[in-house]
Amino acid sequence: MIRSVFAAVSVVALLGGCAATPRAGSSGPHLAAWFDCVRDGGIVISAHRGQSADDQPENSLAAIRATGRAIPNAIVEIDAVLTRDGQLGLMHDDTMERTTTGQGKVADLTMAEFKTARLRAPDGHLTDEAPPTLAEALAAAGQVHAIASIDLKPASEAATLTLARAVIDEVRRVGAADRVILITYTPETARAVADMAPEMMISAGVKSVAELDGLRRPQILAWTGAGRPDPALWSAMKAVGVEAQFGTLGGSDRALDRVFAADGDVSEYRGLFDQGVTVIATDTPLAVKSVLGAEVAKAETCKR
Repeated sequence: MIRSVFAAVSVVALLGGCAATPRAGSSGPHLAAWFDCVRDGGIVISAHRGQSADDQPENSLAAIRATGRAIPNAIVEIDAVLTRDGQLGLMHDDTMERTTTGQGKVADLTMAEFKTARLRAPDGHLTDEAPPTLAEALAAAGQVHAIASIDLKPASEAATLTLARAVIDEVRRVGAADRVILITYTPETARAVADMAPEMMISAGVKSVAELDGLRRPQILAWTGAGRPDPALWSAMKAVGVEAQFGTLGGSDRALDRVFAADGDVSEYRGLFDQGVTVIATDTPLAVKSVLGAEVAKAETCKR
């Protein structure tokens, strides 16, 4: 309880003098009406770290482009980080070693140093692609009509909101507000980021309809967790006009992507759709599309 109160107080304090200026004339996210349409019989596939195959490095331009070409209206989930000189790049980890030829903490590198690294794909092969900037990633997503879902990875509340402000400013600078989602993890952070960027969609981690209090529901996609389906929560979210997201991703053998694939029959993804999920976040987006292709096509009829 003390931690929650402290987080809420920290958010209020940080917002007091530092909130970004909303886009002039903004009346809410451009994507809100599209998601409302999709909720009626469609599905959206969210590719974890942008990837749709093991030969694509995570958080890479190659992954974003390939996924967007393969899946209409794909969401490409990407991880934003700040370099030492205040520039925005893509990297999941705090350090460079796992996915690149680089070394050290991203926060200790300038963007020029960050860009000297080369990305390594999950299948082990080394590519000639440097880690992209956020602006490059947003441009690549736009080229393939994908939606960029930008993870504001939780650190301290202060660090998360600092990252959020930088990301929002960059999204506005490149004119991509109508095709992004900002990922938050607590209701407090969701409310803070939603106030900073009223023209952008917000992914908010919620466990009940009550946790939507203080949020503008058309702006919200409800992240309902990964691993354990919750049809009652999905139904409750749909009843109040909020799209439910659910994750089948993860490195554990209990991750549903792995469970569904174990017997070679991945038709279980249909059960998630039938029970009320609008967005499936997955490590195997092409498998989801193979089951729910008609629902992806239905989403494509909704005007963006």
